[in-house]
Amino acid sequence: MSPVGTTHTTVPRPHDEQRPWRVAVYGTLRSTGPAGDLMRSLASRRENDTLLAGRLYDTGQGYPAFIPTDSVPAASEGIPAEVYVLREPERSLSVLDRYEGPEYLRRVLTLRDQRRCWVYVWCRSVSGMTELPHGWCES
Repeated sequence: MSPVGTTHTTVPRPHDEQRPWRVAVYGTLRSTGPAGDLMRSLASRRENDTLLAGRLYDTGQGYPAFIPTDSVPAASEGIPAEVYVLREPERSLSVLDRYEGPEYLRRVLTLRDQRRCWVYVWCRSVSGMTELPHGWCES
């Protein structure tokens, strides 16, 4: 309980790299994807794009599945992703969690340039799925 006559002010939390304000998107949330407008509505700006270390698969459901790898690929290898800074991280991540659904887990990954960001990682089997070594291209 606070003493009488004192006021509380909300102090913004310092930026915490364990809970980054960035998200990297590689599929339907990309600027040209069907949910690109959703991503733009949640982001304050787009940063330099990146190549994610991992493998991408076609789920056959109109969206891809990303599985990260620990190995660092060559500079020109990886899954193309757009990196966005979230306007209101807590609210935006809640919206993105609902959009992605239970097939994905949100994980913090460190990009090649040492930026840390959230990436939605597929948490189901990729057995029988076609690998997309050059990224997601919607048809």
